[in-house]
Amino acid sequence: MKRMKRFFLLGLMALAGLGSAQSVRSLGMGGLTLPGPDAAYLNPAYTAFPASLYGSSANLPLPVGLAALFLRPQTNPLGDIRSPDSPFDLLSAYDQFSHPNEILLNPASSDAFINPATGNPEVVISLDGNGVRVTDGSGRPINLDFSVGRPAGVSNSKALTPEPLFRLPIPFGAGLSADLGVFAGGLGLGISPDARLRQAVASGTLQPNTDYSLSASASAQAGISLGLSYATVIPRLPISEGLTSDMYVGVRGEGFYGLAYLEGTATARVHTDENAQPSNAAYSGKLFYALPGNGSGVGLRADLGVAFQGQGTTVGLGIRNALGYAHWSGIEVTYSEDGQTSSQASERNSFGVAPALFLNAASKLPLELGTLIVGGDLGLEDGFYAHMGAEYQLGELRLRAGLGYSGGLVLGLGAGFALPGFSLDAALTTHPAPITGGTVFGIAVGLGISY
Repeated sequence: MKRMKRFFLLGLMALAGLGSAQSVRSLGMGGLTLPGPDAAYLNPAYTAFPASLYGSSANLPLPVGLAALFLRPQTNPLGDIRSPDSPFDLLSAYDQFSHPNEILLNPASSDAFINPATGNPEVVISLDGNGVRVTDGSGRPINLDFSVGRPAGVSNSKALTPEPLFRLPIPFGAGLSADLGVFAGGLGLGISPDARLRQAVASGTLQPNTDYSLSASASAQAGISLGLSYATVIPRLPISEGLTSDMYVGVRGEGFYGLAYLEGTATARVHTDENAQPSNAAYSGKLFYALPGNGSGVGLRADLGVAFQGQGTTVGLGIRNALGYAHWSGIEVTYSEDGQTSSQASERNSFGVAPALFLNAASKLPLELGTLIVGGDLGLEDGFYAHMGAEYQLGELRLRAGLGYSGGLVLGLGAGFALPGFSLDAALTTHPAPITGGTVFGIAVGLGISY
């Protein structure tokens, strides 16, 4: 009965958290992920790790961000967004929607691109014999390299599926567990110039008889997944004379059935004549999609993990997608520069090694008054990220702080109370504003219940 209650609560927490990879406790420590069963998805060796050593981060993040999404006019998609007087801002709505467990105090705003003369957001691209300029409506330069989300398709992700929106863990005991998940991720939009256009923007000059192009890419995928993990511990492994460590090792296999997939690219190309004068732009693109009735996907992957614990310190290394395979069947649509459109049945396949690495470490230090937990993590998955943070425990009180990098600087401050069977956590966190840059502040609140 106790196991069934825990099973139900874990499932409820996973659902309510919408698959957020970071708990409120983690946000308060700058995004730090501590060693323990809560990190088993990143390192399967933690499936057998004692949950009590550093405390559990499993809580119920309250979806306060979703409430703010509809209560704030500029993020409310149900308002009259067609009205010229509407304050609705698509970028603000995206920023808030992508952080459902945080109330964003200053979500990203497209006001940065508004032309004061027209009142409309504008991106102005000037391409002439005098040079290349990309500016907002007020004439301020814009960095051409920007992205929203993480555009990544099968061709470059090597079957590493997005982390599930939520996972329903199913513990069997004896180091064996399973999880059922629903994923919808890999979502992103990226825009990037080619090397020649990048140089032209930097120098402000065009070269004769040269092609310049600007490309956009987009991707998204959704489906269901089933994972099976096994981990065990090798106790008192001798490290050196008088020093031993428990070694945890784990493996995980995951299979998925894909319901929807999108991978597209579009390119605008301009050619200059012998006088470095640009001609009209030519456009081309390619779109591959799979939807119910028009394709589907299947895939498998293997994860490995190891962790060492001794003398109050833990170090762990997880390797997701040590080997992966994915196959999608769908429709490919091609648009050529001469305006011709064609479509045909097509496939996307991936097989190989493209590991996502996750390394973390933590120490628990008893103090004269209270206990201090310090830790750090770093990883490589579609880019580099790193966090370091600390938690001070004094009786039921928890005080937290941390700093991290994930596409930009991340700051976290947090506090909480841990009572028998109940916990309450709050955090002030930051993240880089999408496209416009700058820092966005958010507030998150979480509840924890245990038996």
